[in-house]
Amino acid sequence: MINNTRIQKAQDRMKQQGIDAYLILTHDDYIYFFCEDRYQPRAVIPAQGMPIIVTFSGEEEEVKASLGVEDVRIFGSVGQQIKDVVQIMRGMIGDKEKLKIGVQMWFGTPAFLLNMFKRANPIVEVVDIAPVMDELRMIKDESEVNLIQRAADIAAIGMKTAVKTLKAGITENEVAAEVEYSMRKAGGHGVATPVYVNSGIRSGWLHGTASDKIIEDGDLVVLDLVPRYQGYCANLCRTFVIGKLNNKQMDMYDTYKRAQSAAIDALKPGVKVRDLDATAKSIYTENGYDEYYVAGIGHSIGLSFEETPAPTIHPGDSGITICDSMVMTVGHPVLSVPGTGGVRLEDTFYVTSKETIPLTKFPSELELNAYTFS
Repeated sequence: MINNTRIQKAQDRMKQQGIDAYLILTHDDYIYFFCEDRYQPRAVIPAQGMPIIVTFSGEEEEVKASLGVEDVRIFGSVGQQIKDVVQIMRGMIGDKEKLKIGVQMWFGTPAFLLNMFKRANPIVEVVDIAPVMDELRMIKDESEVNLIQRAADIAAIGMKTAVKTLKAGITENEVAAEVEYSMRKAGGHGVATPVYVNSGIRSGWLHGTASDKIIEDGDLVVLDLVPRYQGYCANLCRTFVIGKLNNKQMDMYDTYKRAQSAAIDALKPGVKVRDLDATAKSIYTENGYDEYYVAGIGHSIGLSFEETPAPTIHPGDSGITICDSMVMTVGHPVLSVPGTGGVRLEDTFYVTSKETIPLTKFPSELELNAYTFS
C-alpha cells in the first residue's frame, strides 16, 4: 500500500522548494513511496493531492488493488507513457507559465525517457529532486532497518559461500556464480551491483566485477557483495589471500583493518563525513600509505547502494553530517598498491544516538584457513 506519511513529507518539502510535482522514473523512490516495485516504475506525485500511477494496461487491476488508488493511467508503449504524463502535466498547469517538475538525477534514471519527456513538455522545467528526497531517504525507519538487516544476513551467506568456494584454479566468474546463487536461494532479490570478485593485480581496481581470470596461489582476492531484499541493500566486502601470504599483503591488510576500525569508532551522530576520512587517513599515514588513500571511507545505503552522503557526490564534504537513524557503510575505497594489488573491507551499520549497531556480521580474516565453517 501507499506510504502516505512519506508522501506527505515529500509534498511538504516540494512546496518549500517550489516544485509542482515529482515525476518518478526510478525503482528506489517508487519502492520508497509505494512499498512495491514494477519493471517500469512510473508515477507522478503532485505537491498537493493524491499520486497518479502510470502502468502497463495488463497491470491496471492489480495496481489499483495493491495500492488502493483509482487514478491509474495505462499505456501499451513507451510513447503512450509519455503521452499520459504530458496529459497529467497539462492538467496541472493552471495559470502558470511553466511547471517545475522534480526528477531524480542519479544512476537509475532512464535518460532516453527523460529526454523524450522534456521534448514533449515545453511547459515544464525539470529540476533535481535531491533537495526534497535526500534528507528524507537519509533517515531510516524501523521497517527499513529490518529490510536492510535481512539483506545483510543474505550478504553473510554469500560471503560464507565465497570462503568455501575460493581456491587456486577456479575463475572469478565461477566464484561469483556460486555466491550469487547462494544469495538468491537465501531469499535475495538480486544485487544492487554485480558480484565483485577481483583477484591478483585486479584486486587493486577501484571498482570491480568478475572475469574469466583464473585465481592463482598468492593472489589477493577482493570480494564485494551488495544483495537486495525487497529493494533494500546491504554492503559487505572482504579480502582474502589464496595460499601463503607475504609480508606486504599482511601489512596492507592490517593497515586497512585498523583504518576501518578507527572510522567505525568515530561513526556517531553529529560527526562530519570528512572527519571519518581524516580518521582513516591518519592510520594510512602512520603506516606509510598516505599517497594511496582514496577519500570516501563511508556512505549512506538503503534503496540505493550509494545514498547521500555518497563519495561520488560529496567526497569529504564538511557540510554533510551523520544523523541519528542513518544506515552507513564504512570501508568503501580500496587500498591499491601498484605491483601488489588491493585490500578492502566494508561493513554496514545502523547509527543511532545511543550506539552504532553492526548489521553485517562476518569475520575479517585474510587467510582462508582461518575460517572454520562446517
